[in-house]
Amino acid sequence: MRMVPIRGAFQKMARVTRDLSAKQQKKVQLVTSGEDTELDRSVVEELNDPLLHMIRNSIDHGIESPEKRAAAGKSALGTLHLRACHQSGKTPSDDEIFKLIFAPGFSMAEKITDISGRGVGLDVVRRNIEGLRGRVDISTAPGRGTLFKIALPLTLAIIDGLIVKVGEERYVIPTLSVRESFRPADNMVSRIHDRAEVVNVRGRLIPLLRLNEYFGLTPASTSVENGIVIVAQSGTSFRCLLVDALLSKQEVVIKNLNEVMIHKNRAVAGAAILGDGRVGLILDVNTLVHLEDLRFSNAA
Repeated sequence: MRMVPIRGAFQKMARVTRDLSAKQQKKVQLVTSGEDTELDRSVVEELNDPLLHMIRNSIDHGIESPEKRAAAGKSALGTLHLRACHQSGKTPSDDEIFKLIFAPGFSMAEKITDISGRGVGLDVVRRNIEGLRGRVDISTAPGRGTLFKIALPLTLAIIDGLIVKVGEERYVIPTLSVRESFRPADNMVSRIHDRAEVVNVRGRLIPLLRLNEYFGLTPASTSVENGIVIVAQSGTSFRCLLVDALLSKQEVVIKNLNEVMIHKNRAVAGAAILGDGRVGLILDVNTLVHLEDLRFSNAA
């Protein structure tokens, strides 16, 4: 009984659009779809202010005056489209679907031959590439072709790394995988279903991984605003890594770890002796970015 259609909120935006377009002396039409989509009434109420703000911004900043639109070869009438729909949160992305072919035993062959069909090969390809601290990305279009892009580090001996502090430990994050870093405000971080945390980075929600929890360490502070968020990237995927502090940026020589250590935690790609003589573990950003299970009891 709490479910109501979003039509009422959309109708309010129609009035706002008419008023603002007249005030701005712009020609704007509002096109809506999915008005019968039902949400909890409290959600619909909370949506009013965000929708109002986005409508105002769209008319003020996104749609030009009729004269500028005509000069650019556009119709004098600008269009705003509001669309609501139900979409499952479990729908996999194209990238996730494409990566299924790397699963052991997966095959697209119609029959087994001496060349293909046994379900081995691409899983070995991915394992070997990741062993070189690289990654494989796939893009494809039916009837046109498929692109496999292999990204590899220039050298296996030296990397340019960002030295970070987590608890009393030092870790090295390859700078090529770092998009940005910042000290977050408390209202930038929210929790989903009382479990997973996300960071609002300029309107984009990115999953947050507290490295102290992942490695089982005691942080300098449990408050997010007292730490540093590092936005790490692997391919088209992102994850925010929470650390206690950024210490320095330097080139480090990679020391290989034994297979037992690597097998125990795939997020560790190697080690390096830092300038103060301490050992810092080099993190495998690809593994951290694509972690699916945020329960880290066996990570350390």
